[in-house]
Order: sequence, then C-alpha cells, then structure tokens
Amino acid sequence: MNIDFHNVLAKSKNYQSQMSAFLRDMIAIPSESCGEEKVIQRIKQEMEVVGFDRVEIDPMGNLLGYIGTGSHLIAMDAHIDTVGIGNRENWSHDPYLGYEDDEVIYGRGASDQEGGMAAMVYGGKVIKDLGLENDYTLLVTGTVQEEDCDGLCWQY
Repeated sequence: MNIDFHNVLAKSKNYQSQMSAFLRDMIAIPSESCGEEKVIQRIKQEMEVVGFDRVEIDPMGNLLGYIGTGSHLIAMDAHIDTVGIGNRENWSHDPYLGYEDDEVIYGRGASDQEGGMAAMVYGGKVIKDLGLENDYTLLVTGTVQEEDCDGLCWQY
C-alpha cells in the first residue's frame, strides 16, 4: 500500500487544536503513580470520541485502545503516570494549568508522556480518516505505574 504522507501530515494538522485541548485536559488531572484512574478515564473518553473500535481497561488499570482489523499490527505505548510536582515554588507556571504558547504546552506530564498519548490517540483518528483500518490494527496502550514500577504493567 502506498500512503501519501503529505496527506497524513495535513490530516494531523487539522486536529492540532483538539490534540492541544486533550493534552491540556490530561495535564489538569493529577496522575501520580497509583493515582492514574481519572486520567485513564479521560483518555478512554477521547478514544471513544475519535472512533476507536474497542477500548478496555485491564485489571491493573492500563488502558488498551484498538482501531482496525488489518494483518499489520502497530503497537504504541505511553505511560500516563507522572512524578509529583515537588516544591510548587519552583514552577514558573502552574504545573496543572497546561500553559500554552505558540510552540509549547507546559505542565506536569506534557512531555513525559501525556503529550505522546495525545498524538497517538489522534494518530488513530487519522488511520480511520484515511481508511487504513482494514490494512492495519493499531493498539494504543496507556500504562500505569511506570514511574514507580517500570515493567509491572506488562504482566497484565
């Protein structure tokens, strides 16, 4: 299959404001290790809104979202827990506000690793938009407790 990557990029750019809003929503939810349930629910909601075919939460609390039925599996993972904010006085912006300028969204989890999750969820939407779900199966996982127990999530 020949995929027009300029088309992929154009579709992705169309969702920039939705991805930014979604990321800011995740940042606003404290999600330290062992306290990720609310952010998992927010990600699950977004997956359902953008059209994931199946979304489930395993017994440990990890989120698994599936798109497509194709023979080529694409699996992507982002841990969605964060470390604490430490001394609030050391932050130049509120770590839970999701301050955004023209280039950066700033806040706890923005780069490690909730920003990646926002991109992956909307990557799934682009796969559907382009009609690739019969060629590919996309699995997006949002895993918990990476900051404290890296690797434990894969036992579930």
